Amino acid sequence: MRTYLECIPCFLRQSLEAARMATDDEEIQSEVLKQVMTYLTSISFTKSPPEISTEVHRIIRSLTQSEDPYKTIKDASNTKVKNQYAHLKKRVEQAEDPLRTAVQLAIIGNVIDFGTTTRFNVDEYLKDITTKPLDDAAYQQFQKSLDKAHTILYLADNTGEIFFDKILIEELVKQGKQVTYVVRAHPIINDATREDAEFAGIDTIATIIEGDEKQEYSAPGMVLPAASQHFMKLFSSSDMVISKGQGNYEGLSDVERDVTFLLVVKCPLVARDIQSKVGTLLLKVKQ
Repeated sequence: MRTYLECIPCFLRQSLEAARMATDDEEIQSEVLKQVMTYLTSISFTKSPPEISTEVHRIIRSLTQSEDPYKTIKDASNTKVKNQYAHLKKRVEQAEDPLRTAVQLAIIGNVIDFGTTTRFNVDEYLKDITTKPLDDAAYQQFQKSLDKAHTILYLADNTGEIFFDKILIEELVKQGKQVTYVVRAHPIINDATREDAEFAGIDTIATIIEGDEKQEYSAPGMVLPAASQHFMKLFSSSDMVISKGQGNYEGLSDVERDVTFLLVVKCPLVARDIQSKVGTLLLKVKQ
């Protein structure tokens, strides 16, 4: 998915938010915005939003001298959902269709996102997941893909959300699936890194890899030109690819292979591109 003019205000809002998280110095915050605005005047709109964000956040980190402006928020998200994990797990175990409920919860977890302007309350979504149903045809298509798969490449998105991923991965492992969980090599917004995935205990049920290993900076979404050789090998050879979140959708929506996208639609541009509505729990199998 390419970048649109409407993305520009979002990049600027995100830059100010991150700068304020990193420092109280208004002069530095001002310089962040000035340099980001200068950079945005030269971008190619053929690039995906995650590609543009990589440079935007490099500028932020460089000027604020902060490697991880969202660290406090990320840790709080992980701790909060870790405390909810047992309850969420019980909901899946007691469900009529545990896999379907696990998929719903994995998508609901995508609400935890600081990379978008539109933000939802995950607790509100969790109150009654029956009010946020999955599309039956899409779920049946997901099941058919899953039935034929042994190896699954599962692309992570955000911290906190990773505990929702863990519940779905546990259901996949119960079915004998071999799962590789893909995280970012470096901090970027509130995206999950290896440290976060290990905090959630995902290393006990899946193999964790950094999809952009050896890159100097990470993007808030999987960008194939920046992907490691290991990732690209798995991306082409895995029986099934599950992609979480908007950033990964923006980076992979045009790839020439089957991808199952799980996300909450939070951006009008993504909603238009994916032919859905903002706020929708989306399960989409791209073929």
